[in-house]
Amino acid sequence: MRALAVFLALVVGACGPKGASRATPTGDPGLTLAVGPPLATPGERMAYRLTLRGMELGTFGISVGDVVELGGKRTVQVQAQARSTGLAKMVAEVDDRFTSWVDVETGRPLRFEVYEQTAKNSSDRDHVIVDFAARNGDQVPVHYGINDEPQKTLQQKVSLPEVWDYNAFLLALRSWEGKPGSTATLEVFRSRYLWRIVVTLGHKGTLVTELGELPVIRFDAHTVKLDRNGAKWVGQDERDFSVWISDDDGRVPLKLDAKTDYGAVMMDIVDYQPGTGQRLRP
Repeated sequence: MRALAVFLALVVGACGPKGASRATPTGDPGLTLAVGPPLATPGERMAYRLTLRGMELGTFGISVGDVVELGGKRTVQVQAQARSTGLAKMVAEVDDRFTSWVDVETGRPLRFEVYEQTAKNSSDRDHVIVDFAARNGDQVPVHYGINDEPQKTLQQKVSLPEVWDYNAFLLALRSWEGKPGSTATLEVFRSRYLWRIVVTLGHKGTLVTELGELPVIRFDAHTVKLDRNGAKWVGQDERDFSVWISDDDGRVPLKLDAKTDYGAVMMDIVDYQPGTGQRLRP
């Protein structure tokens, strides 16, 4: 039952079947997602329900904050939060927050800060800061602390010109245009760990949601956890998930589906507020 906490923590990165034996798909490492303002609006909010085999595990929310300055650059703050609810909360009380500062000119992340607390009746918590702005060549500094211990700093080796965090990655998917079957290889931080993600742009269709039946674009992703040297983490499983984004002017993430040994973990939208500020990407 402790896996409930793991599901909630991983659903914002990638969760999937263990022990998968298959060829790792390859994407185009040279494909650069569009450079420009992120597709986001200050005040925009999205709320989701997390379920496993029909049982509610928790809630997940994404909110777009104001434009603020960070290191002399204008950035927009984007925060995601995962919380356990109901029976899952009795097993593992999860309250995780993931905050990104995304450059409003390029759509690339400059800073990623994570607070995680995933243990029942425990004060165990992690505080992580990924400092993209301080990248030096193929090294990205990651600062982290556990409970009240002093923060430590480690270097994460990256292999690609661009590195993302989960929030910035999701914003980039919102604005990705291309032909069905197009692929891209990205490196994405979920917290202090890095994942290599091969994303395939799927076909258009429709999806029935609590907001109605909507036109959608599907993205399928295959992920591999990386070690500190940027190589595949020995003993770690490869994982798969799919994301559906509305095929309209809003390009709203509507659903995430991750297959696991325990069944399909679903993240379904239950509410959307378009925001009151000026949209950053025309």
